[in-house]
Amino acid sequence: MSKFHTVVSGCAGNIVVGDNAILNVGSSSTDARPRQQPPSEEVPPTGPSHVHCQESADNGMIYIARSGYVLVINNYIFPQRADVERTGSNDDVRNLTNLFDDFGFRSRVQNNQTGSEMLSLLKETAEKDFSKYDCFVCVILSHGSKDGIYGTDEEVINIEAITSLFRRNECPSLEGKPKIFLIQACRGNQRDRVPVESDSDPMVFSNRSLPADADFLICFASAPGHQSYRQASLGSWFINSVFEVFKEHAEREHIMDMMLRVNNQVAGYFSRDGLKQMPCQVCMLTKKVFFQPRYGSS
Repeated sequence: MSKFHTVVSGCAGNIVVGDNAILNVGSSSTDARPRQQPPSEEVPPTGPSHVHCQESADNGMIYIARSGYVLVINNYIFPQRADVERTGSNDDVRNLTNLFDDFGFRSRVQNNQTGSEMLSLLKETAEKDFSKYDCFVCVILSHGSKDGIYGTDEEVINIEAITSLFRRNECPSLEGKPKIFLIQACRGNQRDRVPVESDSDPMVFSNRSLPADADFLICFASAPGHQSYRQASLGSWFINSVFEVFKEHAEREHIMDMMLRVNNQVAGYFSRDGLKQMPCQVCMLTKKVFFQPRYGSS
């Protein structure tokens, strides 16, 4: 037969043919016509044709944080600045402790830390045994720039210097557990402004081995290079939105869905001068992290 038209009879093994070849299988080498096979009965699948990760009970994508340790660093007095006090920062602390108390988390608040004091406090915290906690939350409320977070003495601490203290090798008791950082600080001097009328209201208009950097979530109040804003009567736009969104949605949504709501809410704010703000997140979580409020949403 032609190498492009081959008939095989009585073969029970594997057959390899070239491109564009026609292969007929028959009982006789003289029968070159393809045999018509009876329609086979379709075998029903043993399970659903597709399973969404969030719908599967055993895929390891769901992580429920029933307990947590929260460190809040509240730098609100800066003696070397003309505006000495970061007004509204204590309102942020009150909202945060209220929120995490609802989740049954233990909170520790440290006020007005210099750069070296911040690092010492963070190193001391990273040396703790977190075996009895399901997650770690670090909130830093301070001035900042594109280079990092300011201590009250104007010393700058790089974000990487902070988060690296809680990686797998440095803090093994947090391996495989969410490490969440909420950073309320400017990240530069850029301003995002939209046109507004002069009489506008101030706001608001609208267990395998994992990489060492796994399970971090770093949430910034503003986009790189941009300022963030707060008000004496409200606190910061970012932390106030975290408080409101988490209070309302933590019973039903995981943290990244809630941070999307925070982004949306803060993006709808603008000041009397038309200043805008856009939070952003660096997500290295490997699971959908849910909290369990002890009380229903109000």
